[in-house]
Amino acid sequence: MILYNWKKILKETNGSVKDVMVILDILTHRIPPSNYYDPKFKFWTKKWGGRSYLLNPEALFIQRNLYSDREIVEYAGVASFRSYNHFVVTKDTTLDLIRYPLSEDIITNNRLLWIEDDKIHFKFEEITDLKELKWQ
Repeated sequence: MILYNWKKILKETNGSVKDVMVILDILTHRIPPSNYYDPKFKFWTKKWGGRSYLLNPEALFIQRNLYSDREIVEYAGVASFRSYNHFVVTKDTTLDLIRYPLSEDIITNNRLLWIEDDKIHFKFEEITDLKELKWQ
């Protein structure tokens, strides 16, 4: 699980999909930059913690070749509207559609998200065993 501050990430990256992916990689894998030229270098020392969460961010990277970076970034962005406190109490990883203030087009055009019973579901948040996924 990672905790992150989505507003800070968007502000620091100016919404760049590439840079958001670098930050998600830093938060997920915690591997320091290899040198000054590594894209992680400019983001490594910043604090990204917050109340947004992804339960299985590793899964996004395991199957990264199957989805666009934009889909992954949108996945993290939509997930940022969930309540971490609600998750701690209920273990529910979905997001009530009523709590999502943006266009539903983002969800309907993203293969990692779907709407069912007025709830937004996240493809990799309900996985209990990452061994089910394979590096491809």
